[in-house]
Amino acid sequence: MPRALPARCCRQPLTEELIRRKAEHNEGMLSTLEEIALHQLDIDKIECLNNCRCLKIVYLQSNVISKIENLHRLKQLDYLNLALNNITKIENLEGCEALHKLDLTVNFIDLDELHTVGSLKNNTLLSELFLLGNPCAQHWESGYRDYVIATLPQLTHFDGNEVTRTERIKAMQRLPELQAQLRALVPLAVQRKAELKARFAEKQRKIESGEIIVNNETTDEWCPEVRVSDARELREIEEQKEASRKKAQDRSNDLFSGQRPRERRFFKDDGTPVQMNTGKWPFSIDDDGVSITVDVALPKFLDSAQIDADVQPTYVRITAKKQTLQLVLPDEVLTDSSVAKRSATTGHLLLTCPKIHPVVVSKAPQPKRAQPKALGQSGGTAGLLPAPPAAPGSSLKGAVDIRSIVATPGGGGGGGAPPEALKPVLGPDFDEEEEVPPLL
Repeated sequence: MPRALPARCCRQPLTEELIRRKAEHNEGMLSTLEEIALHQLDIDKIECLNNCRCLKIVYLQSNVISKIENLHRLKQLDYLNLALNNITKIENLEGCEALHKLDLTVNFIDLDELHTVGSLKNNTLLSELFLLGNPCAQHWESGYRDYVIATLPQLTHFDGNEVTRTERIKAMQRLPELQAQLRALVPLAVQRKAELKARFAEKQRKIESGEIIVNNETTDEWCPEVRVSDARELREIEEQKEASRKKAQDRSNDLFSGQRPRERRFFKDDGTPVQMNTGKWPFSIDDDGVSITVDVALPKFLDSAQIDADVQPTYVRITAKKQTLQLVLPDEVLTDSSVAKRSATTGHLLLTCPKIHPVVVSKAPQPKRAQPKALGQSGGTAGLLPAPPAAPGSSLKGAVDIRSIVATPGGGGGGGAPPEALKPVLGPDFDEEEEVPPLL
């Protein structure tokens, strides 16, 4: 049998901690926060948002908020979404000078509180307003739209439809008549709300006493109390699921309670460091021959006091918030001369580690090598000649010209040896008068 749920089961306080948790896209900072999504959290009161002075967009739909409040310091607020809440009247938005769009779809603004729409006259920049699904739209179809348009002439769109110039003029002409009709409908709205509340209270009493058993076919007339009750039931279901998960987790922990927790290994069995990056931080390693530079992209807003950097001859280890980055260095470094720096702008950690055996490359100009001289020149070596320039299209590389070694008639040959010097080499039948054709 369902039981009445305590009020605490429904309430989710809007605290600064909750806002910071939902502001992950802004690194949890409130002073520069421009947009926040706080929908479907069972929030019943608007609090702490005044501390976020730069807010421009606020999503508070699908909660159980019953009053618009604590938003007067949001001077830059452009869009406020309060759809699917328990709001009964429009108030406390005069301070939101930049408000352009207000969504109050499916709330509980009835005809007895419809006149509070006039509080938005001071919001001169307001151009879009949504009141669809409220009792005032249901119980006054003939005059509800014209009344709002005439009361707020700055609107360009109402309930998703454009407000034309002709429509606005006609509505303003009907305004005295519409105000009289509204005053006549107010007592009926008050009586209707009281009857709904009484019927809901009677039904709750019967449920608690056991006269009525709630099932999936049971329906209620729509009122703020029904929405609060539904929120409480959903919260109780979630709490039961969470308790079941926690109980199952505790049971599994009991099964393995005798086992020691697994320790993280930083070295292999042979003593080699294990490379790891549990924090998934981007990093880079640069080796210029003299020193090794390790650049780690740590979170920008991580406090430097929580970072521990350990430099060893063959590896470096960086620990922050129970996360570890361990890297094996490409060469041995001097631990005492290593330097660690942290960027105040990007949060990067830079480790500069001088190498034990630096590789120094001289940048001084090198002397040119002497070219070998041709045969017959002073200081030359016999038999070594510079290669003649290759003919275009030739495939010969590194060829040696031997044409000047053999003498030609008339003592030519470009400084070659005389015939007398060649006789012993060529044999006894060598004839001086015989022409020896040059070797081509």
